[in-house]
Amino acid sequence: MPSLQISACTFRRPEGLQALFASLAQLVRPDGVEVSVCVVDNDTVPSAEALVMQLGAGLDMPVHYVHEPRPGIPMARTRVLEAAAEVDYVAFIDDDETAEPGWLVALWDMACQSGAHFVQGPVVMTVEDAEDRWWLDTVFFRQRSFPDGAARRESWTNNVLVDMAFIRDRAIRFDERLALDGGEDTLFFQDMVRAGGRGVFAAAARVREVQPAQRLRWSWGMQRQYRNGISRANTMRLRRAWPVTLVYCLVRGAGMAVIGLAQLIRLPVHGRRAVADSLGLLCRCGGILMGAVGVRHLEYARAVAPEQDNRVPPSAGNGP
Repeated sequence: MPSLQISACTFRRPEGLQALFASLAQLVRPDGVEVSVCVVDNDTVPSAEALVMQLGAGLDMPVHYVHEPRPGIPMARTRVLEAAAEVDYVAFIDDDETAEPGWLVALWDMACQSGAHFVQGPVVMTVEDAEDRWWLDTVFFRQRSFPDGAARRESWTNNVLVDMAFIRDRAIRFDERLALDGGEDTLFFQDMVRAGGRGVFAAAARVREVQPAQRLRWSWGMQRQYRNGISRANTMRLRRAWPVTLVYCLVRGAGMAVIGLAQLIRLPVHGRRAVADSLGLLCRCGGILMGAVGVRHLEYARAVAPEQDNRVPPSAGNGP
């Protein structure tokens, strides 16, 4: 019988875990598949252990708790891979998301139909206050949509099913040099494709994420787009030669700048949405240009983390 592990990394987000486990309790599971849950706690102390065990007692599937004290998302996600050493598939979901009842079946069915090595599903964004709905229609939060079964050359760990046999065979790991930067999941799936992996999209495999009020601010959105630009540059710097990285970032950055400025044409009709799209793309442009020369944005730095240099390590050349 094939085995599948639902995996979430967490850091001091008890309300999110409660909502996630409540959704897992309503989950429809694929026939003939052994399903378990693994939560990796990335706090310096095992602060989520008691809660995970308590919540897990309410599920009729095995629940495992793993403590990874080293600060950094790639460290936590690497522990997910280690915890899945005997598992056939891992379904990644974030600790601030909830799964729709048919989520896992949709991922599984697409994996079986397509034979793909990873299957990505959509994240449906919502807000607490209906008056804030306009934020979700901007580049700050807007999610790209793809046809069911569409080929994907990269993904993220907020909603994806991964073939662990392929990962083990190719020895693919999350790059720990991006411990506090973000973007290591994008790089991970790019490495899968470089190693011969194939990805597809499952439109019915939906998870939901509520954007809290503290994120619905201009400063937060602009900072996130700047970081996204740096992350995109990092995925090139860590795998490609410097001249290739520079040309890529200059061309992509220039394109973002042109499109960003062009959004202002929509200002009379779309108002603040046009401004948000323009500023978001310009911030992303700034991030990819700064990232091209090695500037970092340590979004996930913590007080417990050691002092960090402000530049990305030298390029590792081609390959994972």
